[in-house]
Amino acid sequence: MKSILMLTSIYPTNDPSYEGTAVCHYFTREWVKMGYNVRVVHFESRFPAIYYKLAGRFQQLIMSKTGCVVDLNTPTKVQSYKVDNVEVLHVPVKKYIPHRRISEREMKKAVNAVISYLKNNEFLPDVITAHFPLPQLDALYQLKKEYYNTRTCMVFHSAGEIVPRIYKNYRVLFDSVDFWGFRSVAFRNTFEELYGKKEHEFLCYSGIPSDYLTDTKKVFNNGVNHFSYVGSLYKLKRVEDTISALHQYFGERNYSFDIVGSGSEFPNLQKKIEELAVNDKVRLLGKKARNEAQSIMAQSDCFIMVSSHEAFGLVYLEAMAKGCITIATKGQGIDGIIVDGVNGFLCEAENPNSIIEVLRRINAMNSEELSNISRLAQETAAQMTNENVAMYYIQAITS
Repeated sequence: MKSILMLTSIYPTNDPSYEGTAVCHYFTREWVKMGYNVRVVHFESRFPAIYYKLAGRFQQLIMSKTGCVVDLNTPTKVQSYKVDNVEVLHVPVKKYIPHRRISEREMKKAVNAVISYLKNNEFLPDVITAHFPLPQLDALYQLKKEYYNTRTCMVFHSAGEIVPRIYKNYRVLFDSVDFWGFRSVAFRNTFEELYGKKEHEFLCYSGIPSDYLTDTKKVFNNGVNHFSYVGSLYKLKRVEDTISALHQYFGERNYSFDIVGSGSEFPNLQKKIEELAVNDKVRLLGKKARNEAQSIMAQSDCFIMVSSHEAFGLVYLEAMAKGCITIATKGQGIDGIIVDGVNGFLCEAENPNSIIEVLRRINAMNSEELSNISRLAQETAAQMTNENVAMYYIQAITS
């Protein structure tokens, strides 16, 4: 198996204003390095012009409330380009209502553009893997009819609850899928409750660059009192819950919390800090270059992000690689990688009291116990480099 076609609705472009996650690119980039022949098809919804005028006014608000990518510069024509030596075909697809199925006419037109591109490039896929069900599940079904001997894979970045609402014939579409990938244990379990267990399933975790790993061992002779957060400052991230929990737990005792990032919640967090009079303990540092953000994280005892929705959260792995005691969200993407009380801790979302309880557990531990959790976090992160998870992904869909 040497030729891989990936279908996705979120992928980096050569437009610096595009804010979509690079999660799929991290896999394809590694596959190219491994010698695989890779093509990516980026289906992007193209709405009427009035939508973009409105979206331009509320872009940050929409992203902060929903976590959805709001691209204001979607091309109007099919085009191809490279991103880090990965060949990408960008296919805009006309659509009128967000989060709804694309019309059969437009979907057929888009798929024909893909088939024409593949034939012109003499590219015959051995496997077609797709991320995000809309519109990839539909495209996968149609491409399976064209390349019926090709293995197909569908990777969910959620539990797939919306699938029956979008696709009334989803059972027929499901029949065209040979392998099923899930971004977390929690998503897989809920999917199985809804649709039953599939014959070929795997966990499709993301990884981190190997140079993020460090052999530096943390010591906790003074306990855990230096905290950090690195990420977008949107409502879904619930950073205000952490600010409240730290204030309630520590009171007048010494602690610090460094917050790195930008977003629509920045002024609200400033107001929260002023209301609690913790300006001397909580620092809003704004957006930082990646190497500086990594350094700030490495200097902290504990990384904490207990968000309302987190499909995976690569930043957790980055923190674990630095040996940080890592506090994450229970029942979401990182749950299953972080084992509560073993290599990190898990909290309930939107519940500052849950964070406080974990802080009590952490500070009841001695330095040796904390160092052991830190060491196990580093060992976990070392197993999840970009190269390792990309290799696991390939092996899972070719077994």
